[in-house]
Amino acid sequence: MSSFRNLRQRFNKDRDDQQKVISKSGQEHGTLIEEEVFEVIEDGETRQRTEKEQQCQLCDETQSCGSLPTEELLSTVSWSSPEEKKIFEEQLNQLQEQLMIVMIENQTLKSELNANGNRREIEKLKCELTCEQQKCEALKKKLEQVMKQKRAHVSQNLSSKNKNLVDAQIAGPSQTVTQDQNQTKRFYEVVFEYLLSVCYNFLDDFTEEVEETRTKDSEGDPLAVKTLKENVKRFGTEAKPYLNTLKGIYDLKAWKAAPYTLIVFVVYMYSVWQGWFLPVLLFCFTLRLFINYLKYRGWNIHFNFFETVEETKDADDKDLSVSDKLNIVMQVARNVQNILGEVADCLEKIKSLLTWRHPQASQKLLSMTFVAFITSCLLPTNYLFFYAGLGLGIKFFIIDYIYNRFPRVRRKYDSTYQLWAELPTDLEFEKKFIKSEIDKYILPHDEDKEEIIETKSEQVSIDDKTFCELFSLPETECPLQGWHGGKRCILINKDKSLTAAFKNGRLYLTHSFLCFERTKVPSIKNIVIPLTDILKLEKAKPFSWMPGGGMAIEIGVAGNDKPYIFGAILNRDEVYDSLIMAGKKAGLTWSRCPSPAE
Repeated sequence: MSSFRNLRQRFNKDRDDQQKVISKSGQEHGTLIEEEVFEVIEDGETRQRTEKEQQCQLCDETQSCGSLPTEELLSTVSWSSPEEKKIFEEQLNQLQEQLMIVMIENQTLKSELNANGNRREIEKLKCELTCEQQKCEALKKKLEQVMKQKRAHVSQNLSSKNKNLVDAQIAGPSQTVTQDQNQTKRFYEVVFEYLLSVCYNFLDDFTEEVEETRTKDSEGDPLAVKTLKENVKRFGTEAKPYLNTLKGIYDLKAWKAAPYTLIVFVVYMYSVWQGWFLPVLLFCFTLRLFINYLKYRGWNIHFNFFETVEETKDADDKDLSVSDKLNIVMQVARNVQNILGEVADCLEKIKSLLTWRHPQASQKLLSMTFVAFITSCLLPTNYLFFYAGLGLGIKFFIIDYIYNRFPRVRRKYDSTYQLWAELPTDLEFEKKFIKSEIDKYILPHDEDKEEIIETKSEQVSIDDKTFCELFSLPETECPLQGWHGGKRCILINKDKSLTAAFKNGRLYLTHSFLCFERTKVPSIKNIVIPLTDILKLEKAKPFSWMPGGGMAIEIGVAGNDKPYIFGAILNRDEVYDSLIMAGKKAGLTWSRCPSPAE
């Protein structure tokens, strides 16, 4: 608010200097000039205002301002000088930024009000808790009274036992035998009660607890730029050691520090040769924990197994504008999108490897696992770890370095890299499967026209390419003459109501397929009907109340119980005749059957 008032004061000073020039020009033209009055607030009054009055004033200003003037409205205003226009535009831009900040604060305040809306429920729960506490105190008092009564009863029993012992000494050994039997019975009763109490306590552990009422929102905290920035910063700081470790391993693998990598390679190979790899690994882990303990005790020790060069970062600005906050959100969303896409591709490739979508890679994996199983049965565990460790060391330190240094060698000789690149994702596998299924229904072309089709395939237009991509057809299956723009029609479903029975689209006829375009994007809604699967083709009138012949065609397809009905076709007879001609050229049986009389 102080910056907003200072801005007004500065604007008034500039207006006083320019008012003289404007008044002179107004007197020359004989026009009246209205002076804009701005409120000047002293610094002493701003200090006395409370935060509530400031928030109310901000809300009143946003409501009174409404919407800022548009460029069209500004263009209609006559300006006395370009400086006045420039100053006015700067003021408008600053006001717009402050309005955006006030709107963001208003949203956060609304979220806080919604969070504090459950105070009544919390007060009710507090009252219930106090009632339960009072009940517990009353029960405790009753329990103390019962325990006092038991203690008094036990003391009376002890006094009676002592009296019985004196009487037994006087009476003789006959009474002592009966008292010993009573004592053994009481001992068994105590043990039995103890076992029962243990069983009851054990069963109480398995009783269901009452679920606590959740006062927080199930979706979590509302979206806020501040919390988003803090969470991103926390994630970056916590993930930094792990990322530095991975980067250090990659630098070690790439021989960026050749002496250090050579020492690690020699130590690794010697430990594997002597069978000390596991002790060396555990020693490194305990050494790392001991160094962390020394740092905890106050020792200033800087030692890492994988040292990396830290990148210098610019200092973060404390006050961010609205555009900077939006850029942060967009950048985070973009990074999350790309990372999740890469992870999903890797998971889909692993699924393709395990489900034999790529037979060559799956066969190689099966042979490797079978050989590993046989060697694990024949060789002892020590020899197995010995040969596996040597192979991994040579692969990690030497072969991978050569592959990373010379990419051509990797593309030519690294079979695992080639197979991983060839593994299909779900989208690629679906396209490949659809293409293989469509190839089964492609009709053979005439031998005279094969050369013409090959020359045309090299000169396919952009519209034909988009059509083939839309229906996943090869480039040879372009629409026939007269079918390039498609035929407008409606797919009719009699089982649905009239409001949902009609689906608009276009019909396309190729050499081997009849296609119905419902959307401009590859989707299940688009229908591809092979001409070889058509059983019947008839002119139809789907509804009796329709005038004329119905302007519809009914197509029966093998494997579907219900026929496809395409209605509202202009020049229905011409479309029907062209379909019959295409069927006759392909030698299909359904083209020979005449259509029933209308």
